[in-house]
Amino acid sequence: MLKTYFNSLIVLGFLFGSHASFAKESVNPNSVRNMFIDAVASDTVPGISVAVADKTGVIWAEGFGYADLENKVPMSPLHKLRIGSVAKVMTAAAMMRMVEQSKIDLDAPVTQYTPFWPDFHPTITLRQLAAHTSGVRHYKQGADEFLLNQAFSDIKSALALFKDEPLLFTPGTQHQYTTFGWTLVSAAMEGADKQRNFQQIMQQEVFEPLKLQDTVFDEQYPIIAHRARPYSFYQGQLLNSPQTDHSYKWAGGGFIATPSDVVRFAVSQLDETYLSATTTNLMFKKAILQDGSEVNFGVGWQIGFEPLKQNKAYQAKELQSMMNTMPHVVMHSGGSMGGTTMLILCTEHARAVTVVKNVNGDKSANVFLLALKTLSFYHNHH
Repeated sequence: MLKTYFNSLIVLGFLFGSHASFAKESVNPNSVRNMFIDAVASDTVPGISVAVADKTGVIWAEGFGYADLENKVPMSPLHKLRIGSVAKVMTAAAMMRMVEQSKIDLDAPVTQYTPFWPDFHPTITLRQLAAHTSGVRHYKQGADEFLLNQAFSDIKSALALFKDEPLLFTPGTQHQYTTFGWTLVSAAMEGADKQRNFQQIMQQEVFEPLKLQDTVFDEQYPIIAHRARPYSFYQGQLLNSPQTDHSYKWAGGGFIATPSDVVRFAVSQLDETYLSATTTNLMFKKAILQDGSEVNFGVGWQIGFEPLKQNKAYQAKELQSMMNTMPHVVMHSGGSMGGTTMLILCTEHARAVTVVKNVNGDKSANVFLLALKTLSFYHNHH
């Protein structure tokens, strides 16, 4: 029962004592800080960490509540949390660097790079995988795939979880969110590179050039400094999250990071010394289905507030106004066992916010609203 419940959380979770670090901050952020103080006052929220950055660097980072509730360790900007599917946009950056290096063609059949992907499937491209239009499935409900605690020695063995199953639809004809599709992306990246494995590619194309020293693969056994403890809220109780192994989905949801690293990563996508403007524009352009209709994803990133503006939960005039005054945004959310994340990047002003709470299943603290209101505050005061 517990496993079935936790497995279902991923379906619901997508999009849905403090230590501070301030740098170059000229605005009194108390009005924003109070939101987070109120959020961690809830018995179902152990801790929350937030960071904001622009082209000058991180301008606000602060932890609220606890990184470790049992030992009363306060959440700090140094704590690394599970960022879930925000891993997808980091993987997208590495892939686009490989596109610029002419190692990858987004429109080539994925079998060109992964010969062990079955050829009985219709042709899939990396562009389709990155926009969730490939037909590769997401986690199976009731199959406990979100709770896997099995170590996979390589990506090829992880592909065995789904590679022989029929696609949900003909690639390019529909949109269906998938984490497993990104496992296939990482296999293609390895096949295209031929010399580096996925971990090495991420290290050399993302973590090292952007100096993300607090972003690492969420491996179970190594001692990782400042790793926050993950919690899950279940049937009225706050519990330690079930142990999970993320080696089957490194590319789609297997990193831990500080929010400061995540916002610096996001702003760097607009730095032409890292990715060319042409590449970034392609990454932030909505994908188009075969019938000519657009989907709200580009290469990895969700494009714009539109789906959220249509959400009944966000119809309040104040929220609609905030979204309307920041029309040029890209974003991604993350749902993990013991982590819920929201990243928003305003491409017009090169300003990003990331909010992460070290709990899943909690409904009292909405990370999207916290992120939106924080970004709106900086939008109005800078």
